[in-house]
Amino acid sequence: MTALREGTRVSPIGQRVPNIDWPQKSTGASVYSGDVVLPNMLFARIVRSPIPHGRILSIDTDGARRIPGVVAVVTAADLPDRTYIHHGGPLSDRRVLASDVVRFVGEEIAGVAAETLEAADAAMREVAVRFEVLRAATTMAEAVAPEALPIHPGGNVSLSTHREWGAPDDSRTAAVTASGTFRFGRQTHACMETSSVVARWDPEASVLEVWVTTQSPFMVRKELANVLDLEVEQVIVHEVAVGGGFGGKSKICEYEAVAAALSMRSGRPVRLVLTREEEFTATKSRHNFDITLETSATAEGLLTSRVANLRVDNGAYNHSGPSVMGYAGQVVASLYRVPHVVVDSELIYTNKQPGGQFRGYGAPQVTFALESQTDEIAEMLGIDPIDLRVLNANRQGDVTLVGWKLASARLVECLERARVEIDWDRKRAEGGHGRGVGLAAAIHVTGANIYDGADRSSAAIDVLGDGTVRVRYGAADAGTWQRTLLAQFAAEELGIEVDDVSVLTMESHQTPHELGAWSTRGTYLSGHAVGTVARSVAARLRGHAAQVLGVDESELSLEGGRVVGPEGSVSFVDLVNQFESGSLSITEEITIDVESVNRATGISNLSGAYSFAVQAVEVEVDEVTGRVRVIDAVAVHDSGVAINPIGMESQIIGGMAMGIGLALGEELLYENGQSMTRSYIQYPLPRASDLPDIRPIVLGDPDPNGPYGAKGVGEIVLVPTGAAVANAIAHAIGARVRELPASPDRVRQAIVERDRAEERSFGLVRRPNRWWIEAMRRAYPRGAHRLLHQVGTRWSRPLPLAELRSIERPLDESEAVTALSAPGAHAIAGGTDLIPARRQGVIAPTVLVDLSTVSTLGLISEGAGSTRFGAAVRLSDLRDWAATRSPVLAEAIEQIANPQIREMATVGGNLCQQNRCWYLRNDFDCYKRGGVSCPCYAVEGDHRFYHAIVDGHRCQSVTPSDLSTVLSALGATVTLRGPRGSRVLEVEDLYTGPGETVLREGEFVASVDLPAAATGSGANYEKLNRSSGDFAVVSVATMLAVGADGTVTSARAVLGAVAPTPFRARESEDALVGQRGGTSIDRAAEAWVRHAHPLPGNTWKVDVAVGMLRRSLQSSYRRAVEARAVTTSTLEG
Repeated sequence: MTALREGTRVSPIGQRVPNIDWPQKSTGASVYSGDVVLPNMLFARIVRSPIPHGRILSIDTDGARRIPGVVAVVTAADLPDRTYIHHGGPLSDRRVLASDVVRFVGEEIAGVAAETLEAADAAMREVAVRFEVLRAATTMAEAVAPEALPIHPGGNVSLSTHREWGAPDDSRTAAVTASGTFRFGRQTHACMETSSVVARWDPEASVLEVWVTTQSPFMVRKELANVLDLEVEQVIVHEVAVGGGFGGKSKICEYEAVAAALSMRSGRPVRLVLTREEEFTATKSRHNFDITLETSATAEGLLTSRVANLRVDNGAYNHSGPSVMGYAGQVVASLYRVPHVVVDSELIYTNKQPGGQFRGYGAPQVTFALESQTDEIAEMLGIDPIDLRVLNANRQGDVTLVGWKLASARLVECLERARVEIDWDRKRAEGGHGRGVGLAAAIHVTGANIYDGADRSSAAIDVLGDGTVRVRYGAADAGTWQRTLLAQFAAEELGIEVDDVSVLTMESHQTPHELGAWSTRGTYLSGHAVGTVARSVAARLRGHAAQVLGVDESELSLEGGRVVGPEGSVSFVDLVNQFESGSLSITEEITIDVESVNRATGISNLSGAYSFAVQAVEVEVDEVTGRVRVIDAVAVHDSGVAINPIGMESQIIGGMAMGIGLALGEELLYENGQSMTRSYIQYPLPRASDLPDIRPIVLGDPDPNGPYGAKGVGEIVLVPTGAAVANAIAHAIGARVRELPASPDRVRQAIVERDRAEERSFGLVRRPNRWWIEAMRRAYPRGAHRLLHQVGTRWSRPLPLAELRSIERPLDESEAVTALSAPGAHAIAGGTDLIPARRQGVIAPTVLVDLSTVSTLGLISEGAGSTRFGAAVRLSDLRDWAATRSPVLAEAIEQIANPQIREMATVGGNLCQQNRCWYLRNDFDCYKRGGVSCPCYAVEGDHRFYHAIVDGHRCQSVTPSDLSTVLSALGATVTLRGPRGSRVLEVEDLYTGPGETVLREGEFVASVDLPAAATGSGANYEKLNRSSGDFAVVSVATMLAVGADGTVTSARAVLGAVAPTPFRARESEDALVGQRGGTSIDRAAEAWVRHAHPLPGNTWKVDVAVGMLRRSLQSSYRRAVEARAVTTSTLEG
């Protein structure tokens, strides 16, 4: 490809062309589906199943219909009895609305539409559904157990396959074999824009119009027509901006049909926008995999065989599960040259939200196992991991065991470039002791021919009467730069600037047929289609210009909107206005040379090109806490020619960031089928501060089959990331994590197994005060939990919904006391906790008292012996004050939430935060929410991170306030104001339980007094959390003072997130006073453990807390000694 065309014009191919949508998106001018407003529009909500498995006995919608403003209600009885098509035939198993059985929490049962969203919310709550509750199988093990109830007729294995490709190579004798089981968790797409649609049914024209956030307008049209008994031509999709997809919007997303049905029922437009909670709990997710893998190799490192068993959690319905499982098996046989591969796979139904299309499509899951085991083979053979990969890498011209024809393959070059960029040889030699490097390779299709018509694409180009050029293409741009690339393709062939091309996408009745952007097909198919039709337009213009100019076509070129010859030129405007229509429009369809999927053998060349990538990372692992931080990242990609380097680099950086998220934290978690991760608070999406600089490198070698030499990059960008991180962790700690995400508990477990550490004993026999709690815990798996869950929750007494009557704004503290003495009154300042807590049913205030209007509460006053800061002081302001006066306090505040929250959150609000247990916050009828007859779901559920290891009782929650931990260690006191006057307490005495305080009716936190001694330098704070700004998993704050000889004269040590209240480690304090550092600190760090009583899944937190306390005491001691300027000779004496 030449860089220059005629004259000095630079070809737009390969240039860093700005995204043509940036001006609209950056100014807020882009119109998303949620922005669409139509006359007489209604607002919709969906009634969803609250149980994971049950038979629907009746649905009573009368109460909903009586709500003022409700216009339409639909149930399955109002819809055609049809299933979504998806893969078709017996694999199609889901209806728009559940009619007889619900199979996961969040399944759609009914839709309501009303004049206002508030009325729709009220109507949703009034739809009464009676169920016969059925036993749920929420894990694969439960689903295949003999006693499991069938989730669908025919059993809980939706599909099973046996594949054997190739044959043993007699010339290769296996010298080593590695085997193991790897698990890969479930993630959500986390698009910035939640799923949304506006649907309008025109009864006179019998046309359904939809404005929908989708990657594939055609797939939406096809499925809507099917389930609503329409013809595809009756469904019109309009163009809107799409706020991210990542595969999740590449097919229909189910809610669209509910909105359409409500519009057809009401005869009015309907808008339906899913909440973030619905996104987490009801939309499709990545499939979690269990992979058992065995790999053998010769003594020289040549692979001889791979045998894999894949168990794929399908969720409640098929959707893309069959093809995700099938594609994953093909990756096993294609990443390297392996003569013999056997893959057995099972797709298993469970009572969870269904898995669906997700960036990578099964490849990240199996690549994690493949590349982890490749490193294990290298270690067994004493071969460098890169050298082993180079030895077995596919080369150009290879055909994999499953029939993939590699017209271009630069895997070896990717590996060698990654070696140099990450400084592999030096860092591998120096690594270990918490620092390590690792890499992983990946292969991925560029558009898979898995649906009818997936090998074809159509595009149209118009040259209008004013000479402007318009591209019309039926796909959508979900942040993949699709629209910009379409303009680049057209500009390249027509000799014009990208700015001179307008682009129309998605409009189904103005764009030709196109299946959409999925399977990394967007650039590849659109490049062929638009390039082809643009060349036809160019030929037509040259042909007509040849007649006008009287020259041969071969002498003409297109430049700047003109057809230029040796001695003259003619403009596009003059040419097209000579046509009868006054413009030129051409539509063409292209077909790429690929094979259809052979479902019998699994062997077919299903893609036009195959991309390769190698990602290398460097990590730091804190062996004390198990926290992993990626500190360097390199992504080397063989994705052909970069049509637009900015776009490709942004795809690589964003994709690898997503890969780091799934590698280290992102995971959907469930308890009895209910999601525990319903918001970003509970789902540790990586923030910018959690990520390294990611260096994208594109080799740029053209693929002979790709348009302009391009092949795909959109999905492969995250395929190897998890494996690379896991391999780097193994290098850093000398132990392997076999389950992703590699959360701190899993890393710590690998370290414990490496060290063969003895299991701790907590001496419960000698602690009668813990016998009752231990007895309850032991009773839970023996029937107590089931009894409390199934029977006890019938007497649940959650807080009733309460409407706000007023918001009071007192001007002084006395007025605040009066206002807070009213029934149902609750203080508010920043609102960062109260507002979500009210929405989640944790509190039910009827009167809010805004303390931010009390001026004295927003002051910071420095005195001779202490500093007082009011309860309404913003955390950001307190941090600014503390930066030069109490660095440890500033450091603690910087680790609370994020800068935006700290600008709103207040001191009093943080101290008085409500219980943050994810069972309580996620509407479980737990002990704290429902009363004494209800269980604590943490006992049997996931309690790894946010539950007690000290003093847990019927409730296992911990206090969530970070400030309480550090202020307790600093010796701060809190002043409470109320009807009886003021009282002063130590900060740790403010609490009676998790998020529970001693505040009486009408009382509020007025101020905090920080003693002058606390501003000294003998203090330290540490916090372990799952992502930046998250709540603490464990936190530690210490403050020491030393005498002239280095002896500790006073000590304060407080542990956060380990107990229902801030835990003052008094035994640790006592063990230090009168001692110098060294071994006394080791003893002190262990001294508090006699109080520990962890649950089985959070025992690891005890070791973490001991290690963090030891480290914090060491730091405090060192700082205290430096502050006293104790001489080295004195200390040594």
